[in-house]
Amino acid sequence: MVSGGWAWFTTVASILIGQATVLTMGFINNRSQTRREAHARAAERYKVAAERRETFELAQLVEVNTLLRNALTSLHAFGSARRHYRSRLREDPAAPPETYRQPMQDASDAADAALDALRSQIGFILADDVRALADTAEKALTLAAAGVLLDEPVDSGALGARANAAYEALSARLRDIYATRESAMPTA
Repeated sequence: MVSGGWAWFTTVASILIGQATVLTMGFINNRSQTRREAHARAAERYKVAAERRETFELAQLVEVNTLLRNALTSLHAFGSARRHYRSRLREDPAAPPETYRQPMQDASDAADAALDALRSQIGFILADDVRALADTAEKALTLAAAGVLLDEPVDSGALGARANAAYEALSARLRDIYATRESAMPTA
């Protein structure tokens, strides 16, 4: 039963070529799968980092907005306490000034604490333009507090304009972050 001498060789060669093809395709598929998984992991890390950044930035924007409002309110309270102190001294010059000084000192301390808190958080704002406006408002509040202490008139209009510019920039940045977040959400 000798049928051609090469039949066994053709069969073995076909099996070996098939195995080599399977191994090569498996290797190529594994490399492709590994690359896809690496890209997916990198994309997930980027997404997590972006979400953490947005969460941090949102918290900071809200915090600075609140601190700016507190600083403005405490500055007004300090100005009012200072005016009240001066008027009481004019009404009753014989009374010792220490009698009326404590409410003014408390208001001054509260204004200083509010400005310090605001100052400490402004640097954490990530958007440069928003940080610059908040910094400008803080500097205006600090100068106004010094003016109140020296019994100089405070330009409430200019102070309010700087504070409003900072509020608007903070609000616009918040809206921008939420709009970006909404557009990234998949639709059903």
